[in-house]
Amino acid sequence: MGLPEHQISEQEPPAPQREAFDPGQVSARLQDLLAHMRAVKQSPWEGSVLALYRDIVEPLCEELRDQAEVLRWQAELEAEATRLDRAG
Repeated sequence: MGLPEHQISEQEPPAPQREAFDPGQVSARLQDLLAHMRAVKQSPWEGSVLALYRDIVEPLCEELRDQAEVLRWQAELEAEATRLDRAG
């Protein structure tokens, strides 16, 4: 039968459900990204692409459960981004 109209309109809309990621897949994606960055001597991308990579890393790392692994990925990826920034 459902709720009366006045009760329906007073309810908060349900929060969007967040997709759960497999930590193994996240690690594989981060590994691919790191390998791609390490494979080049200097950045073939504009600065905006490196900024995008930096933006992608944070949410991916949030999906990992092991804080030590998060810190390791962040350090390795940031080191490569810094190297590419310097290489021009």
